[in-house]
Amino acid sequence: MKYFSIKKTFFIAPSQKCNEEFKKIDKFMNLLENSGVGKIIESVKLKNNNCQGRIGYNPFNLFAMIIYCFSKFKASLRDIEDKCLFDIRVSYIMEGEIPNFSTICLFINQYIVPYQYEIFTCITKQIIKEFNLNTSDIYIDGTKIQANANKYNFVWKPVKFHKKLDVKIKTLLNKMGYNDLYTKELIKSYDFNQILKQYAHFNEIDINNIPSGRGKRLTVEQRNYKTGYEYLVKLVEYEEKEKICGNNRNSYFKTDHDATAMVLKEDYYSKSSHDFHAGYNVQVLVSSLLILMYGVFQDRSDFSTFIPMNDLYNKYYGEYPINECDDAGYGNYKNYKYMKEHNINNYVKFQSWGGESSGKSPQLFYVFDDGVMCLNTCIGEEIEFDNYHRKRNKNGKLYKFVGCNSCNYSYKCKAKLKNKDEDYRYIELIPEYELLKEEARNNLQSPKGIEIRINRSIQVEGTFGQIKNNMNYDRIRRRGLNKVSCEIMLMCLGVNVRRYFSSSIENKFKSNCWNTPFTLQKEKFPYVKPKEKRLSNN
Repeated sequence: MKYFSIKKTFFIAPSQKCNEEFKKIDKFMNLLENSGVGKIIESVKLKNNNCQGRIGYNPFNLFAMIIYCFSKFKASLRDIEDKCLFDIRVSYIMEGEIPNFSTICLFINQYIVPYQYEIFTCITKQIIKEFNLNTSDIYIDGTKIQANANKYNFVWKPVKFHKKLDVKIKTLLNKMGYNDLYTKELIKSYDFNQILKQYAHFNEIDINNIPSGRGKRLTVEQRNYKTGYEYLVKLVEYEEKEKICGNNRNSYFKTDHDATAMVLKEDYYSKSSHDFHAGYNVQVLVSSLLILMYGVFQDRSDFSTFIPMNDLYNKYYGEYPINECDDAGYGNYKNYKYMKEHNINNYVKFQSWGGESSGKSPQLFYVFDDGVMCLNTCIGEEIEFDNYHRKRNKNGKLYKFVGCNSCNYSYKCKAKLKNKDEDYRYIELIPEYELLKEEARNNLQSPKGIEIRINRSIQVEGTFGQIKNNMNYDRIRRRGLNKVSCEIMLMCLGVNVRRYFSSSIENKFKSNCWNTPFTLQKEKFPYVKPKEKRLSNN
């Protein structure tokens, strides 16, 4: 059964260029047909078929039209409606039908939002299959995009105020005679409400007729109940705010509860980057200039988005990336360990990569199987943690190095220490993490690492440049995490389809990748000694 059939021209094309555009659209319809996305739309159509009212629009034409409009930089529903009215190419897809923007919105919510990842991967896999693309090298990067929320209308997570209120509640409970309820855990609003009801029943307090106003005298029991009820109202408010924030966020916006207060690179209102605004952290996996996977997160940092993105890729592609290259925003112990466990070749930069590659901050310590050696070839002695040197990481080990005053690198090694005159220093290391960093360092310095680092700036950075600058997409139009994720999916799919259009004429996908010359050698980091003025300041 064919879902996306080639259209019959219902009017005479005005020029040869229009005929070429129609041929591109026909190839696009064949792409959708071969991808298997029609089965997903057909299943949703059967679920929503109630046989009432007039005959609706063809859902396959609507879907193709929406994807085509997103590939032409149109993300607004009213802009898409205008395209149906005045764009001859969109009229060709819709066969002359003109849906309203509300119809398009309803279609997106019913057909695309629940199956967004399935739809995205079906079409992307078909593009990879048609052009036989090599997706062994995968690049990940993220950007923060302005959310559709009111300016400065955000709410902070009231953790501090909740703790202060808990102390007041427990002090009040002691006055009321409930001494046994004074525990270290925060009291819940449900439990506190039951205690207040019990207290009012035993003391015969009419909760509906408590005197209020000037000159009215209250008993001690009435005063305790009234104070407790005020605490209860605030407690319910704090619990509700903490529930909306969840465990991984510290803020949300009143008009979009899923948006988080973030500092953006370019502010939508003032074109600056100094204030907190509502935003989402958008992550993409790119290979061969094709977006393979996307993700929308509420985290302000990129550390916690690495593992969920790779899990999404494994879920819908059935495998993990072979080679993965990221910037230093993803390089930590947890992510390195994840790559080691899933046999992913590590080309991810770590936090000190910039200083090491420039030579201004060389690697100070080397970890071997039998111990740790500093840059001055001094072997560190492993010692136990005490009250003065507290353990910061559960996998960390403490080492002591002696003979630091005579070391040529003490200006760097002891720069952040308060007492620089001591002839020793302590350092906490995670040996496994240091070995993983050494593996990443060797991979990044190799000719393959140089190639993959250069291509990363072309692939993933260029993708975000096209979305933000060429497509002029600097603010999300929808609200709610699911709908925002669907909008990002349509935008990413529009980028892939646009590259498909540009490559379908020549039947060759333009990847613009840089290949390593055969004469390229392994990169060696220089050592740059700081100036005397900097040494004196240290």
